Amino acid sequence: MEGVVPAIVTPFKENEDIDFESLNLFLNFLERNGVKWIFALGSTGEFNMLSLSEKQEFIRKLREITKLKIVINVSENSLKNTLSLGKLAFDVGMEGIALIPPIYHKPSESGLISYFEEMSKLDLPLYVYAYPDKVPITYETISKLVKQDIIDGIKLTTDNLPLFKKYLGLKEIKNDLKILIGSDTLFVYSLIEGGNGCISAVANVAPELMMRAYQGVREGKLNESLEIQGMISKISDAIMSGDFPSGVKVALRYRGVSVGSVRRPLKESIEVNARIYSVLKELGM
Repeated sequence: MEGVVPAIVTPFKENEDIDFESLNLFLNFLERNGVKWIFALGSTGEFNMLSLSEKQEFIRKLREITKLKIVINVSENSLKNTLSLGKLAFDVGMEGIALIPPIYHKPSESGLISYFEEMSKLDLPLYVYAYPDKVPITYETISKLVKQDIIDGIKLTTDNLPLFKKYLGLKEIKNDLKILIGSDTLFVYSLIEGGNGCISAVANVAPELMMRAYQGVREGKLNESLEIQGMISKISDAIMSGDFPSGVKVALRYRGVSVGSVRRPLKESIEVNARIYSVLKELGM
């Protein structure tokens, strides 16, 4: 997994059922704009709002709908449920799985390592979904996962560039380790430092901008990419406000891609919607 990787939304109908027809149209939009990889059932995909059976249905139908390469977050609080989703991801031919440590309960380091170790036996590329501000898993624990060759990559959601650079040092232990930033505002900076890409909320809304920034860095056009980074950051600041990820879905609506709204109790905000509209209009989108 590398480059521009949209952390895709989960479209919902008015009754809050998953809208697979809208999902198909949305993925076609991403593919037309050069996207090759997607990250599904992450925070932007409201994974914690879906039941286990809904996730199973989503995994099956997502693979049927698209030929895009897929890394899917199969995290559940119990290893039993996580394994059931991971095995399904393997069976349907996903390109990788991601795990965030269990939420609410706090397993010991030994428990966390065994959680990831068991999932690594599925013979799928395995990524740690590291979100230090939300879910506790330490750098030291992740280092052990790398040293024991349990994981293949890391999605690090942080606005702390020095912390991201610290994680990049883990490539000295495993040189093919993929490390992707989970913050759109640091996208270009993370690439310049040696990161492998961005698992991105903005890429749902403005995949063409993200692709231009990525290609610019690859071609050494850093000034151009940094200018685009400013645009990306404006969009990010707008869509991250309010009840996330409602802003992502609102921005897609303004771009002509209907994915419904967020599941309650999350709500949209008139003030936030107006801000998103203003930013997209300013950027000619």
